[in-house]
Amino acid sequence: MNGGVGSRNDTSQTSDFPLAIQPKPLRCGGRDPKAGESVIRVTGGAFRGRNLRVPAEGVRPTPSMVRQALFSILGGLWADGFEGRTMLDLFAGSGVMAVEALGRGLDTAVCVEKASPVFSVLRGNVDDLGLAERARCLNLDANKFLANDNTEAYDLIYMDPPYALTDLRDAVLLTAGARSRLTPDGVLLLEQDVRHNPPPAVGCLTQFMTRRWGQTQVSFYHVAENSRLSRIV
Repeated sequence: MNGGVGSRNDTSQTSDFPLAIQPKPLRCGGRDPKAGESVIRVTGGAFRGRNLRVPAEGVRPTPSMVRQALFSILGGLWADGFEGRTMLDLFAGSGVMAVEALGRGLDTAVCVEKASPVFSVLRGNVDDLGLAERARCLNLDANKFLANDNTEAYDLIYMDPPYALTDLRDAVLLTAGARSRLTPDGVLLLEQDVRHNPPPAVGCLTQFMTRRWGQTQVSFYHVAENSRLSRIV
């Protein structure tokens, strides 16, 4: 999560497994998670069952059921699968969404995280999984990154700003919609609290679907005039 507040992470580590067979926490750099840190378990793909470190502060959980559901939906939208696709993970937190994506076959990911303590954990998680060549981690402000990233187009952009900072959400969404940063069947996913509804359209982006799980809401955007998804949404 950018600004050191509420990143996307799921801090539960015992509910899915009986006590006797719980997986051991992922060791980072030969050490267990630091005092106050927790772990999050990857739900699918090549890294299913692996644990990532979660910073002690400045993060917000995204339940594993939400991650599983989102990639199931994306699998339905992308008939030709995940392989070879690219991702931009804004407010990346522990990097769990990028790890979930890369483990399912996406080719590369760019992970942007502003808060330096959180970024340190993000970089460590990527290195521990041997993903340094596929996941580029940047200690930057999300809005500044978008403003300066003038050429790249992504198949998946995931935005998970602090729930309470709706002005920040709107500013980053506005920058993202200033020009198309999506491939023809690319999607931008915006995670937020159900109480905070985003605009139905911003610049070139049009919202075409929203899904809710408890207090978590994810809105799906695409560039309608360029989108191959228009045939199915």
